[in-house]
Amino acid sequence: MSENRKSKRGGSRPGAGRKPGSGAYREPTKPIRVPESQVSVVLDYLSSCRRNQLEDAIPIAENAPGRLIPVMSHRVPAGFPSPADDYVQDRVDLNEHLILHREASFILRVSGWSMVGSGIFDGDEIIVDRAIEPQDGHVVVAVIDGELTVKRLRKSKGKIRLAAENPEYPDIEFAEGEELLIWGVVTRVLHKP
Repeated sequence: MSENRKSKRGGSRPGAGRKPGSGAYREPTKPIRVPESQVSVVLDYLSSCRRNQLEDAIPIAENAPGRLIPVMSHRVPAGFPSPADDYVQDRVDLNEHLILHREASFILRVSGWSMVGSGIFDGDEIIVDRAIEPQDGHVVVAVIDGELTVKRLRKSKGKIRLAAENPEYPDIEFAEGEELLIWGVVTRVLHKP
């Protein structure tokens, strides 16, 4: 090829490649080099982390048998000790107590730390109700670029954003014309102490 003619292949081109701020995290990306011998290990790890979370959603059985659990009449103080009552005031079925719409409710396991400010930690399980109309301030499960995320829904002056509750994570804002799918509203957090 003569030096006067430039190849139209290779090299950087204006507007080519992944756009900054695209993808689920709406921020620039960074290439990472992995030793060839470790590529399959890293890919296996990433696929286990990024498997389709919808497949992991555990539906609440419509006809699940109830199991009554005793409800004590005495509150347990978190400050100073108090003698406990041995009196059972009532019994409660957790299906009725925790779930509003059984046929539209699922349990999802959370991964990540973006919602610690609202008491949702990595490994917690959340009950998600798909029958509740999402409103400003609700914690929701949203689908962004085919992936699920848990964030607080914020609507202001015709704009929608998904707010993280950890200052180390950016909010996700949507430009006009971008589509947001709210998969459901979080109604409970099942957190192990």
